[in-house]
Amino acid sequence: MFQTFYHSFNLKTKLSFILVVSTLVLSLIAGIYFDNFLRKNFVNAAQEKIEYAFAHIQIDLDKAKIDLKKGIAFIQDDEMLLASVELINSYQDKINYDAVLLDEEKKHIADELLSRVKLSQNNDIALYDSHEDLIAYVNKTPKGYYLTYVSYEKGKPVFYSRYEDEYDYLQRPFDPHWLLSYKHISYYTQKDLGQNSIITYHRFNDDLVLKAHKSLFSQKQKHLIAHIEMSRHITQSYLKALSDDMRMSIWSTEKPKSITMLHPLEKGSFELIEEKNHFISSATVKTKNEEIVFYASLHASELEETLLENRITFFVLILSLTLLTLILLRILFKKTVAQPLQSLMKQIENIENQDYSEYKVIRTGDELETISKNVNRLAFTIQEREHSLLKSQKELENLSNTDSLTNLPNRRLFNALLQHGISRVLRTKKHLAVIFLDLDQFKQINDTLGHNIGDILLQEVALRLRKTLRESDTLARIGGDEFNILIEGFDHHSDLEPILSKIIDAFHLSFLCGEHEIRTSASLGISVFPEDGESISDLIKNADLAMYRSKDTGRNRYSFFTKELGHIIENRSKVLHALKNAIEKGDEFTLLYQPKISAQSGKIVAVEALIRWNSHILGWMTPDRFIHLAEETGLIAPIGLWVLQQSSHDFMQLRSQGFFFPYIAVNVSAIQLEKHDFFEMLNTAFEKTEFDPQWLEIEITESYLATNAEHALSTLEKLRTMNIKIAIDDFGTGYSSLSYLKKLPVDRLKIDKSFVDDLPHSSEGVAITRAIIALAKTFNLSITAEGVETKEQLEFLQEAGCDEIQGYYYAKPLTLNELKNFISNH
Repeated sequence: MFQTFYHSFNLKTKLSFILVVSTLVLSLIAGIYFDNFLRKNFVNAAQEKIEYAFAHIQIDLDKAKIDLKKGIAFIQDDEMLLASVELINSYQDKINYDAVLLDEEKKHIADELLSRVKLSQNNDIALYDSHEDLIAYVNKTPKGYYLTYVSYEKGKPVFYSRYEDEYDYLQRPFDPHWLLSYKHISYYTQKDLGQNSIITYHRFNDDLVLKAHKSLFSQKQKHLIAHIEMSRHITQSYLKALSDDMRMSIWSTEKPKSITMLHPLEKGSFELIEEKNHFISSATVKTKNEEIVFYASLHASELEETLLENRITFFVLILSLTLLTLILLRILFKKTVAQPLQSLMKQIENIENQDYSEYKVIRTGDELETISKNVNRLAFTIQEREHSLLKSQKELENLSNTDSLTNLPNRRLFNALLQHGISRVLRTKKHLAVIFLDLDQFKQINDTLGHNIGDILLQEVALRLRKTLRESDTLARIGGDEFNILIEGFDHHSDLEPILSKIIDAFHLSFLCGEHEIRTSASLGISVFPEDGESISDLIKNADLAMYRSKDTGRNRYSFFTKELGHIIENRSKVLHALKNAIEKGDEFTLLYQPKISAQSGKIVAVEALIRWNSHILGWMTPDRFIHLAEETGLIAPIGLWVLQQSSHDFMQLRSQGFFFPYIAVNVSAIQLEKHDFFEMLNTAFEKTEFDPQWLEIEITESYLATNAEHALSTLEKLRTMNIKIAIDDFGTGYSSLSYLKKLPVDRLKIDKSFVDDLPHSSEGVAITRAIIALAKTFNLSITAEGVETKEQLEFLQEAGCDEIQGYYYAKPLTLNELKNFISNH
């Protein structure tokens, strides 16, 4: 109805209506803005006042920390007190306790503690001996300071106490609590103290307690002499006094209100929450037991009174200005806008009726005159744009069929060419093949060198593939690092093998991408029409499945689609599903340990941690059935973290039970090393088990070094700074990393089992093994032989100078308990 009413007006009336409404809306907006401006100013003032209150609390806390540290600093210089403590440390025998001698010293200590806590104006002070047993303490009560020292009768502690205005100590029961206990409670490690004192925070009811700690050690820092603690309480009475001073409400509580947002006190910026008639904010202090919350509240009645007065004044002002503005606008609008606009609308109507003839220009000297001139050019512009549109449509059609990065056909064009190819081979009775090509470990290259280098690599791969393929073959990039190749007009599968071999061989040479020389390979999958599918989607899907078969069987190869492949892919999905469940549950993995034996002494020098998986769904799974899949899907990261934590835990357990050896070896995937949080993960595993990094040897593969030598060098250097040992596993099995050995911070080479198997009867195996050992000696590296199973292999390796032996000749991988028995009996 409103729309019909609005359309009944002419243009002049509509513009007048718009001006009136706009003026009223602007006036309303101005009123709301001014109202909000007043409110915002008050809120800002409240914010500043509350932040100042919290800053005052923070300053008082900082001052209290300084006072506490000064209050306990006397112990290192008070020779009389230290002499008394040394006497107690030396002669205190809880069973045969000499009360005459020691109790007098403890009374003297209690008196000294009283003077110190009163002088520093703190709440309590406690002194512990070298066994961290309480000697004496003084705490502040409503009746005054309360002095207590600990005596012993028949090995049991007896507590004697008095108030400061009393003379005699009386035996009284001890009321320990978590802030003051008979046995010293450490909220830190002694190394955190060093030569200094530290402050800890605690919550006691609704009060915040600051406690200073200081330990006194012997000159060589080996033996504890005494430990002293002093506390100060930030109580509700302190907050009440601060509230009166700041003219607001300030309190603390252990249970935060749900309507407020909590912020750390030291943050310095606090969000203000409006609740009914007041503004409130909160700040938290983390303590050793729980958080304590400080609240500051400011009443908002002053704001409402100010807003009401200014709203009335502003309403009268806005109403007057609005009426005056409307009168002036009506006069100006009629002369300067309404009449010229009617002429312009007539000119536009002619254009709408496809009348492009030149019209008389409106002479107003403003934008309307410019619009009138531009309207006269509209017909010519429309003709030019129609011509440009046709040209752009042709260019867009070309772009929609071409990959912008490599200038190759894209998925859309490839599918069209494949459909045409299917039509041709149906007439000629020939065969057609779709090759699905995927670069190996391309994500790793992207993550380490950046997407710009990855794009250059894709361009270089496209260029080399075009040179490798025939002119009749079609190469397309369908997305990411995936390429499709269409081969037409062959009779047998064997006709494809020379083409496939050329494609694989094309990746033997490295790709120069800017300053980087990158080695990569490709995995290929092939489906053939019509045997492997009669539609475009089936051919591409089956070629994709065959490509994954190539990846699963080692990469850098090609595989033809077979019916059995569907079952393999289905099994792969089952394994992946079970692996994800195993990671979530965390109870299906276990570690076995294979001893590493000195070739010369025959003693155990280390163990290697080997993961095993007992799936609730699939049963026992060897690493070769799931590690590659975990690396491919990124699941190797949580698995690797579990291996590091569990092996560190087991190693520390062995040490605690008297089984010592220099290090434990753990295999680390290249995928883990490329993760940005790898070193954070390492430190987490070490901290949880108090594991020293020098006890760890990380085993990496040569393929990691060859893929990106620069990043590998940086990563290994960082590991070396952490005192972690580094070994190259399966050395010499296909990647040439000899040129990097001079630069890499490597400690050990491991001879692969494939070289050891035929020793000493294979001349090739003997030559390679001796060469690797000689190379290791040249670079001053240790050498370990894997898979040693016979005495002949052992004797040859001993004679050749191998350092360590690992294999079934000595022991298969063992459980932790089996390992303990093996070490005990070896």
